[in-house]
Amino acid sequence: MAQIQWFQSRESFTAAAEGLQEAIAQRDAPIARAARVGGHCPACARKTVFEVNTGAMFADRPNLREGLRCAHCRLTARQRLILLAMRQEAGRLPAPLHGAILEQTTRLYRVAHARWRWLAGSEYLGDGHVSGKHYWWSTHWWRWRRTRHESITSFSHPTGSLSLLVHSDVLEHVYDTGLALRECARVLRKDGVMLFTAPFFADRDRSVLRGRPREDGQIEHLEAPEYHGDGMQRGGIYTFHNFGWDFFERLRESGFSRVEIGLCHAPDEGLTCADPSGERTWCMLPLLFRAVK
Repeated sequence: MAQIQWFQSRESFTAAAEGLQEAIAQRDAPIARAARVGGHCPACARKTVFEVNTGAMFADRPNLREGLRCAHCRLTARQRLILLAMRQEAGRLPAPLHGAILEQTTRLYRVAHARWRWLAGSEYLGDGHVSGKHYWWSTHWWRWRRTRHESITSFSHPTGSLSLLVHSDVLEHVYDTGLALRECARVLRKDGVMLFTAPFFADRDRSVLRGRPREDGQIEHLEAPEYHGDGMQRGGIYTFHNFGWDFFERLRESGFSRVEIGLCHAPDEGLTCADPSGERTWCMLPLLFRAVK
């Protein structure tokens, strides 16, 4: 089964990432040109076929991070990597376990909650909703669900109540990242773990602020507007940040004692470079973060 390598230093991560370039050219690039590829899914632990292109694109090339959907469990590469990390942490953390994942309407939540019933799901439903309360919510008129609202800047979870906190591609859409990180640290127990993904620019020393909110509710754009697909909002969600290596220090300043970046390159298990034909392949590897309180 695929194994996540964890790195605490930029130097060790960069050496590992650069060492994968030949493998990316030989193994990942042909996958990006295929419609489907066979392999083994580490999420459902069975032989499978991965659907390469699920709609997310880099120009005319499929985004393999949001593709490579397993024919059985239907998880994408990003979701599969998160579930793999969750499985490792759930087996290590002391009981009793209490956790939260900041999604509830996704396939990842359904798969994870079926395995770990102690995992509470939620969505951010927008300003004006109360964290911890449930609302009828739908992005499609025929699919209404009772959905729990939580805001990453104001959780309903009590201080020190969670063993594990999981979120995927959330922080880049939150303007006040510092507030969000402090709130994440608040709800975790001592030695509790936050697992998360966020677009990360491994060739940048410092993060880039792309825009900031104005008093009139509009956004002052400092860079060209960038929106990411979002299952809860039509038209996508605005991206405030592109994170670089200074992000590690921001995590430590927010109350986390250890911060690591995880790398898991396993093409046969549907974990590849997101864009193996692009110019910045070593910055687009299967990555996630682990922050320990």
